[in-house]
Amino acid sequence: MRSQSQPGQVMPYTAIFLALVVVPLMILCVDVVRALYVRMHLQAAADAACEAAAQALDEPAFIQSGLKRIDLGKGAGWAAQHFSATCSEKGLVRYAPSLTSVSLRSPTIVFCAARAEVELLIPVSPALPVSVRTVSELRVEKH
Repeated sequence: MRSQSQPGQVMPYTAIFLALVVVPLMILCVDVVRALYVRMHLQAAADAACEAAAQALDEPAFIQSGLKRIDLGKGAGWAAQHFSATCSEKGLVRYAPSLTSVSLRSPTIVFCAARAEVELLIPVSPALPVSVRTVSELRVEKH
């Protein structure tokens, strides 16, 4: 007959529970927080890139005719520079960030997309892709 007060009976079950349930959940929580951190800073970098692209006014067309439109060639270059600078400033370089798209939605609206990879702490798990998108509009006044 077993006694109800034998010490140490629960210890193996607690160790198994911690090893199989609690520790993986804690690692998953850390990975989710890291992914959210990367997403937040990746969004800031994409916003900065898109704003820079939206400021690339096609100056000759604007001066000659008052036509407001974005020069995508110049804007894509500015977007890449601002994206790289913001990623370096925010510490995203180790997550392999990339500006995947800079395109026009209209002559005055530019769309940007970016992506990064978050390596998970769980062994043999694939990297978690983080993607963001943003849109900016050209704002200019003729005086």
